[in-house]
Amino acid sequence: MFFRIHLKILIPKEYCLILLLTVCFVQSFSQNKEGPNPVIDSFNEYTKTQREIAYAHLNKSIYIKGETFAFCVYVFDKTEKKPSQLTTNLYCSISDDNGDTVKSKMLLVTNGIAHGSFFVDSLFTSGNYTFKAYTNWMKNFDEQNFYIESIKVIDPEIETDIVTKVISSKLDAQFLPEGGYLLSDVTNTMGIVIKDSLGFGVPFVEGRLLNSKSEIINTFKTNQFGISKFIFTPKANELYQVSIDFEETKQIFDIDLAEIRGITLSLNYLKNRVILRFVTNANTLDFIKNKIYHLTIHNGSEIKASDVIFTDNEEILQFINYDDLFSGLNVFTLFDEQNNPLLERLFFKYDGIQLIETGEVSYEKEGDSIMVSIPIKGIDSSQINHFSVSVLPEGTKSYRHDHNIISYTYLQPYVRGFVENANYYFTDITGKKKYELDNLLLTQGWSSYSWNTIFNNPQNNNYTFETGIGFKANVNATKTGKFILYPISNNGLEIFDVNDTIKTFEKNGLYPFDGETLKFSEISKNKSAKKSGLYLQFSPSKIPDLDKYTKFLPLKENVFFNSKSSQPLLETSWSEFEQLDEVIITVNKEKERIEKLKNSSWGSVAVFDDKKRNMYMDFASYIRTQGFTVDQNFGELKIYSNRGLQRIQPTIYIDDRLLFYNDELSYYKLDFVDYIIVDKSGFGEGFRGAGGVIKIYTDPKIGYENNSYGSVFQDIEIPLTFTSPTKFYAPKYSSYTTSFYKEYGVIEWLPNLSADQNGTISFKISNQQANNINLFIEGTANNGSFLSEVKSIILN
Repeated sequence: MFFRIHLKILIPKEYCLILLLTVCFVQSFSQNKEGPNPVIDSFNEYTKTQREIAYAHLNKSIYIKGETFAFCVYVFDKTEKKPSQLTTNLYCSISDDNGDTVKSKMLLVTNGIAHGSFFVDSLFTSGNYTFKAYTNWMKNFDEQNFYIESIKVIDPEIETDIVTKVISSKLDAQFLPEGGYLLSDVTNTMGIVIKDSLGFGVPFVEGRLLNSKSEIINTFKTNQFGISKFIFTPKANELYQVSIDFEETKQIFDIDLAEIRGITLSLNYLKNRVILRFVTNANTLDFIKNKIYHLTIHNGSEIKASDVIFTDNEEILQFINYDDLFSGLNVFTLFDEQNNPLLERLFFKYDGIQLIETGEVSYEKEGDSIMVSIPIKGIDSSQINHFSVSVLPEGTKSYRHDHNIISYTYLQPYVRGFVENANYYFTDITGKKKYELDNLLLTQGWSSYSWNTIFNNPQNNNYTFETGIGFKANVNATKTGKFILYPISNNGLEIFDVNDTIKTFEKNGLYPFDGETLKFSEISKNKSAKKSGLYLQFSPSKIPDLDKYTKFLPLKENVFFNSKSSQPLLETSWSEFEQLDEVIITVNKEKERIEKLKNSSWGSVAVFDDKKRNMYMDFASYIRTQGFTVDQNFGELKIYSNRGLQRIQPTIYIDDRLLFYNDELSYYKLDFVDYIIVDKSGFGEGFRGAGGVIKIYTDPKIGYENNSYGSVFQDIEIPLTFTSPTKFYAPKYSSYTTSFYKEYGVIEWLPNLSADQNGTISFKISNQQANNINLFIEGTANNGSFLSEVKSIILN
């Protein structure tokens, strides 16, 4: 609800707020129910397109060359704050100080989650780098819905003694009137941000507001992030300055002249209401008297509106019930009668944000390992939940992230600037932190939702929403017009038909992993397969650039390691190792595997090797040898079990997926088949097993070397594929007792944890005889709840 009064205040507002509550009356919000409203209609049109937010949990922020940069990306529906069920293609990249991409990859998102890593190899040198995680769809919007963060790489062979950067003593002082407008002859609230030459807030700086006679009008002191505010009443055409003493220098900054006409805005929060104070001056009142202005509140997806009318008084107070605000960020905007935005103020409502907490951490040593268990309070383990944990020594200096999962989801996409230490406002939340966040928002000015864009540039969605890889196949020549696409990891066999009129076919929703290719055959008139002659165009075919303006701060470098030892920091010779992401040791236990399959399966088990695959033209020819009647004809496949005079179709599975139509197996090649189980009794399937059960198990990584058999395939490389996540390996350090290891070492990274039925996440880490360790936990659960905590374990 809006509450509105018209009142001329003659005493300081700090002493009259309680009085005001006794004389206000109610005015309701409107959500465009009473006819067209250009502001609301334009906003709804602009925001009707679904948006997503990406947040990445990085295992560290400072990396030693030879380590692994690992991350887990959470993609949320921006409005619902729930894991996205739509996105599949996520792009991740690392670029250097020049903006050149060093490494990039595409990851497959499942239930809003993807995790991966980059090896910090010879392509990196000492310096600052930028990590980005985004989808192609996110490029459509002005708001920063993608993820970006600065990281640092240290090459010990180049840098052995790194100290704090030397910065200029010259300050950057920004003076920002609340609401965006400084008006003469009325009380204004002025927000202040004092930054150093790198863009970081300068803490605890004291300043003085001076008038044109150099008299002190007011004083202020910045908080730990360089933010403060003061109140003053500027006179028309008078120059005001701010004097700051810093690093033995006196620095003077001019404040812009106050406007002669206009309106100011200030916001206060009292108990269960937000109070907006609109003030004009005598020079303005006659121009705006009795004109209908509009106040809107939006959160990036919903909007409400109310009228604001100046009558005989120069001040209007709007009282807004706290319950009527949106959870998260609220954007207040005042429009004139021509719907021009005049003032804007941001306010954050913590209530309604669903946060969960962990219980007491327990651990148990098991030889060289430690088993850790963390209970999650109030979690519903039957719903999708996901957690990532970075395990570092307690004294680490390598974990310096500005954001956590809450601040990047609820705050960063809605503001224009990058918020320094945003996670502070969402960790151990107190009244003091709420007050400090409101001071921050006072200095942010206009939100990331530009009204100029909303009114003048309707959403055009130039960048498509991608779900996997697609292709368009052009047929040069064909006699039958029937083509087979063979299975890959995440896609089954498909058959395509063309004719004399349409000589192309398309396929979307392919999810190939690195190293996979597409294999095609054409079905000849004698029903055999032969190599096709297709030309394919893929989309997407490369990783798209993120060419939007991006906001981020460089890594804040307070202290770095000091290592002058001739002993290498890492035990492994990384120059020899860097060509491999993972070492896999395989042991041939095929006989044991076959015996295990036979002992655990009903029916007969046939395990295929290259020789056995080459014995049969396709699945149909093999299954005939197992006593089934088969009818295969131009994409149709019928399989029958003979039960006396009855012909009953068996139940067939591929990789435990029940097939409702057997046509998927028409001309199905065996080159990916690992083993087939045939159970003619149909035991365990009930009535559905009357015709027997056939279970096919595939392995897309299986290779074959029979060139004559392979000649029936046209093998087409895919220009862009998904990268499978690899197991994280913590590096081996030369010593686990040095200050270097305690400050920059890595113990473990767990990107893919879920709670068990008891609501507990459990994992194993190596025991490096550390005294204490820190667990940096991020995650989501309960269909929209967030977890961000740091837990310490004191090891006995």
